Amino acid sequence: MKIVVSKMASLRGVKNLALFEKALNAAAVSTGLDLSAPGEIHIFFVTVPRMIALNALHLHHQGDTDVITYDLRDEEEFDWPEEAGERILAEIFVCPEVARRQAPQFSETPSRELFRYAAHGLLHLAGEDDLTSEALASMRKAEERVLDYAEKIGFSLEKFL
Repeated sequence: MKIVVSKMASLRGVKNLALFEKALNAAAVSTGLDLSAPGEIHIFFVTVPRMIALNALHLHHQGDTDVITYDLRDEEEFDWPEEAGERILAEIFVCPEVARRQAPQFSETPSRELFRYAAHGLLHLAGEDDLTSEALASMRKAEERVLDYAEKIGFSLEKFL
């Protein structure tokens, strides 16, 4: 499994996409995902208006949000033929502006908050949820585990915003 990171062309302020992608691919081992599965997970950095639209269209919520994960592994309509290339296993949409806005509320840097959102999406794919207070506490611990692992293996998470 490979994680691919990209951004909307109009999005400004996100730096070091290649480094972000490398760090996330390396830290993915700490999420519990089956990394031997063939295919790709696409992570897209999007603007606030795009996140508002996705949130309304697919989750029926108003306003922006930090991260939305679409697990496509069991969706027959997305089951590409082998000759089409790597299968997209999931799409994760992350909003850097929300990371900038929310980071101070959590005594966090915007760059680490952005990495946390991507890790959050991966953890959903690994089976974590955040629908109850107990599950949310477990998710927060798992997020910290992923961030700590990335830093432990030598990645600085301060270079993205």
